[in-house]
Amino acid sequence: MAVSIDPFFFRVEPPTVGRPTFEYAAKFICGLQKDPEDLRLTRGLYGTEINIHNPSERKVRFFKKLALTFPPGEQRPGEVLPIGEDVLGPDQALAVDCMDIQRRLFPNGFPAPYITGFVVIQSPESLDVTAVYTTAALDEEGRVTSQRSIDVEQIRERQKGITPELPDLIPVPDPSGSFCKLREGKLVVTVKNQGAGPGGPSTTEVDFFSHGKVSMPTPALAPNTSTDLLFDIPPGCFDPDCEFRITVDVMNDVAESNKGNNTANGTCLG
Repeated sequence: MAVSIDPFFFRVEPPTVGRPTFEYAAKFICGLQKDPEDLRLTRGLYGTEINIHNPSERKVRFFKKLALTFPPGEQRPGEVLPIGEDVLGPDQALAVDCMDIQRRLFPNGFPAPYITGFVVIQSPESLDVTAVYTTAALDEEGRVTSQRSIDVEQIRERQKGITPELPDLIPVPDPSGSFCKLREGKLVVTVKNQGAGPGGPSTTEVDFFSHGKVSMPTPALAPNTSTDLLFDIPPGCFDPDCEFRITVDVMNDVAESNKGNNTANGTCLG
């Protein structure tokens, strides 16, 4: 039996910057129902697979939980159990199924021969969510005989009407607008978070074109804060001028309100 979780003392926030704006509630049915007098479900073996696809061009981190309706049944709400968080890159997909739920939440077996409820997915970005439901028939002795049906359903998207507070990372020029900022023979790149939400760790890259690329880890930045990174200038870059391109969050690790301002070009005169 799963451990009861009191919602007043246990709270799991979705691991997103700001609050989630998209939610999906997919019906979930898993297990074996042998009792012909149990009218919740007809006799049979039930399976569910929920497929989640990221159609966006950046990584999406989302949160999943299971809201049980049976057990307990009998017009009483069941437990709400956090499943965990996942990250999908552009065009990647994954599945939540009966085996995954059992492994994560019920390692000693389901609390009843079958369980029903909803898998709730919360995300700061729009996702494609599709559920596949399969059933198999039982013989008189309760043994599985053959697959009886398969059903595929697109899960409706709900917008919660909450605007997430996202970061916005940008490279910052000097007061004259130049990105050629030098200190002790190194190129100084200032990365600022001008957004309303905190930004996690990222990677900043300077492309010196024919002279190569250099990248540096960039620390997490609270709103309206910045950090200076010092990049070595490759030998021979001044030919006679040294041209470069700065890209903040080059690995696309941070969900931002604006990705269009992550790049800036600069020139240091020889």
